[in-house]
Amino acid sequence: MRSRWILALGVVLATLGLVGLGVVWMLESGALPSTATETFTSDGQRIYYTGRDADGRVIPGSGSGASMMRELTCVDCHAEDGRGGSTGMMMNSAVEIPDIRYSQLTATHTEHGPTSPGWSDRDIARAIREGVEPDGERLKAPMPRWDMTDAEIADVIAYLKELDNR
Repeated sequence: MRSRWILALGVVLATLGLVGLGVVWMLESGALPSTATETFTSDGQRIYYTGRDADGRVIPGSGSGASMMRELTCVDCHAEDGRGGSTGMMMNSAVEIPDIRYSQLTATHTEHGPTSPGWSDRDIARAIREGVEPDGERLKAPMPRWDMTDAEIADVIAYLKELDNR
């Protein structure tokens, strides 16, 4: 009797798992409509929150964090306000996620030695696409590199400017 109950429970759980995988696949492939994209005030905000372009396509990533970060988006690490912070996401060790509000990226700063100029829009685009700082130093893992168009980069930068008001 007990083995029948366990078998029935196993079948139910396996069925639910397969249904869940099917739904995830359908959402990822665009087979199911998504209403989430309709609630954003800008394309930059949609990209920041969903990692999807205007057509709902997942923007591909590459580099050190891309495979691990495939399902994560900007907001998952940098937070809703763009301020980042410390997170325990790398094998129980804290990772410092930088503040990416436009005012912070473009301000002059002193981190390790002499004063560094603020980042330009071109520097921000290079960091997103190539994973490097203006001086050529690699951004720390888990930051992936994103394959965004010029228009998508411009939209994200415009949204980073909006974050200054939050």
